[in-house]
Amino acid sequence: MTRTKTSSRRRRTGFAQSCAVMLCIISCWAAPQATALQLRSHPWTSNNDWAISAKREVSSKSSNDSSSLLTTIRGGGSKSSIPQTRRRSLVVLLVATALFNDMLQLTMLLPIIHTLVSSPPPLGVTNNKEVALGLFFASKDICQMMSAPFAGVLCSKFSPHVALISSILGLGVATFVFAEAKTFWQLLLARGAQGAASAAVLCGGLSLIAETHPQNVRGKAMGYAQSGLAAGMLMGPLIGGLLFERLGRKNTFRFAAGMVLANAIAMIMLMGVAPPESSRDKENGNINKKVEADLSLAKKSSKQLLRNFDILAVTASTFVIHAVVGVIKPLSQVVLDKEFGVTMVKRSFIISIATLAFFIAAPIAGILSDRMQRSHLVALSLVLMSCSSAFFALRHLGLWAFYVSVALLGVAMGVQKSSSQSLLADLVDKHELGEYSMVYALSDVADSLGLIVGPLVGLAVSQIYGPSVGVLSIGIPCLLLTPVMLRIS
Repeated sequence: MTRTKTSSRRRRTGFAQSCAVMLCIISCWAAPQATALQLRSHPWTSNNDWAISAKREVSSKSSNDSSSLLTTIRGGGSKSSIPQTRRRSLVVLLVATALFNDMLQLTMLLPIIHTLVSSPPPLGVTNNKEVALGLFFASKDICQMMSAPFAGVLCSKFSPHVALISSILGLGVATFVFAEAKTFWQLLLARGAQGAASAAVLCGGLSLIAETHPQNVRGKAMGYAQSGLAAGMLMGPLIGGLLFERLGRKNTFRFAAGMVLANAIAMIMLMGVAPPESSRDKENGNINKKVEADLSLAKKSSKQLLRNFDILAVTASTFVIHAVVGVIKPLSQVVLDKEFGVTMVKRSFIISIATLAFFIAAPIAGILSDRMQRSHLVALSLVLMSCSSAFFALRHLGLWAFYVSVALLGVAMGVQKSSSQSLLADLVDKHELGEYSMVYALSDVADSLGLIVGPLVGLAVSQIYGPSVGVLSIGIPCLLLTPVMLRIS
């Protein structure tokens, strides 16, 4: 009796499944036929054309579904119901998180790399450890400087969204290589890959903010995004040291790589929910055919940027600011150790004053740049950086002078980064130079070049004339460039 009931149930279930399959087949066959009948019923559609029209109707529907994700990532997806101001806030959050992760991965190595280089070969080195450390830290800036133009081309050819997501994925892979590296050269390769990914993060993130924010709110957005960079710089050494002690090298960098890849997934989801919109159309109203034709001819090359005096002046300010940072960073460790006898823990605390000042000054300078001329704020940052080098030379008055020097350095960095990045976007709009990505690639080259040239020149001068003269030799150009920045309207 039980077997009979079970078999009858199976028959009913099988019959229901068969009916469902038949209904699916009929519906799949009927949908294009209904479309074809509708097209055939129109008086302007001939009997010879209705099949072609039906095929186009069905194929366009499938092609739109398959390309919707790629279109969303490129920034051309369907409009979202989320308000424009909310979408701009999400863009700032996205870029700030990307810059935070970028700087976090770069600075996590600071308390770890000396232990890795000092470990037994092949992971470490036995001879010329100082040279190995210098080569390791310089590889990031060199690769970032060389990759910045390619990052600008990537943003121009595709979109800042593609460049940003690709760079975050590359940063995650490079961080994972740190976990699995077995030789020093693999560590060096991963560090260089981090620098290349960092160039694309900066170029794509800043271009995305410049495109989605109009001129009157662009400075505030840049300031908040730079705060994410400062937070990563501040928390990186602390997180790296704590995780390395408890988890070891492999698990530390596996955790960091997973965090970066999770950030990339969140970016893709965010762009699907709230795709960013360009603010150029909003500012200019309906784009006329002449402007549209000018923008579609060809993107302005780097040669045209190099011929623009205003952009060169802002780029020069970025170069000299980072050159001072590059020379004060190594000399501060030597001075605090030899002249003041400060311990390593206290030295790290003193250096973190600059990062904390950067974190506070960046959003304030961004808000101010929306209410006053941004070129004046860049000039102010140059004056602050020259004052920082002056207080470094006056450290014989006491340790307080060194505190002031480090704090002014952080404030100058925050003011310069927030105001100069907004000013570069304004100059691109003013002189009709096309895409923002190439000007940010040029700024990234100046950033990296300053961090390379500054220590080379400053340390060479300090070996002959002392640390004070070495820092002042780089700080004086900041003061000389100030009148040039004040002339930019």
